[in-house]
Amino acid sequence: MDKSNQENGFTIKINGQEKSFKEHSADPIEEGRTEAAAVESPDESFDWVLPNEIIPAPNPKKGKIHPYPQPRRPWKLKTPFILAIVAIVVGTSLGVLAIRTITAEQTVTPPIEVEEETPAVVPPAEQTSKGATVQTFLVQGGVFSTEEAAKEVQATLQAKKLPAEVFKMENEYYLFLGVAESLAATKELALEYKTQDVDVFWKEIRFKAKIAEDDAAVDVYSSLAELSAAKLRNTDSNVDLQQVTKQLNGVKLSGNKEGKKRLMEASKLLQKNQASEAQEKLLLFLQTIVS
Repeated sequence: MDKSNQENGFTIKINGQEKSFKEHSADPIEEGRTEAAAVESPDESFDWVLPNEIIPAPNPKKGKIHPYPQPRRPWKLKTPFILAIVAIVVGTSLGVLAIRTITAEQTVTPPIEVEEETPAVVPPAEQTSKGATVQTFLVQGGVFSTEEAAKEVQATLQAKKLPAEVFKMENEYYLFLGVAESLAATKELALEYKTQDVDVFWKEIRFKAKIAEDDAAVDVYSSLAELSAAKLRNTDSNVDLQQVTKQLNGVKLSGNKEGKKRLMEASKLLQKNQASEAQEKLLLFLQTIVS
């Protein structure tokens, strides 16, 4: 018989059991032989071992699986809420600051401008008699509570050949060192005294004088004060001394002969170009009309 008509066969062992598979041929005799040959040669077969247990594949899930429960996150403020809180705090702070600033501006009293010179001395209470108002510009050397202290400084200044007279006003003692026709002129005169290591300053004083308002004494005094102060400052003056001397004839000073005498002495000293001594006489004149 031709071999091409034979059937081929094979054996498979599954889970320890053998199973045979054959290809059918046209010749049944050859099929038998093939099965016999398959039985006689068991070594040519092979075992297919399948696992008894089929382990299912894990079903993947989205996200990360944690073996332990995760702690809850702390409560967080949302950004709009935080911005609102910050805006309220900042707005309140600015409002309080603005209110305090406005309040401070309203309550603070503006500073008062103080002139370089000291305030004018208030007229003495005892000078209430009817008379003329005299405006004077003086160089002041100090204010003292006792007459002894004032006279001690006066002696020191007079030793330097400087005019110095003590005036008692309102229970205090004022030491004056010179007179002039204006506040600016008095300042210049005070600076001349400071070159001699004298601590002075300048001031304007208005007081009630014991003289008649129509008396020429005040005009004569003002002219002599201007001329003597100009000579001490080494500056020119428009005062005509001869004209002032003529005016002295019209000075009455009724009941105050000493006052007229002081003016005449000051005029004569200026004719001799003794300005410092003339200033001393003018200070004495002021004492006679205010005391």
